[in-house]
Amino acid sequence: MKLSKNIGELDSLLRISLGLSMLGYGIAKKSNFSIFVGSWKVAEGITGFSIMYHLLGIDTLDNKINFSGSKEIRLTPLGNIVKIDDMQ
Repeated sequence: MKLSKNIGELDSLLRISLGLSMLGYGIAKKSNFSIFVGSWKVAEGITGFSIMYHLLGIDTLDNKINFSGSKEIRLTPLGNIVKIDDMQ
């Protein structure tokens, strides 16, 4: 079974940052569950592959969420960027 990337850049950065936060919280509170989940999310963000996305047929490459090719949602957090020249 070949595993290919199914996590986009925005999704990956969110997983790494939230995973590191959860990992730090787990270390501070000595919570094995938080340490496990936080390190799992960091690993998913670094590798670009999510087991749950694979099982559900979802991928967020190219900042789109594809549900097995049937529906598509665009993720554009900075979709409308205003240039300085446009504001004058």
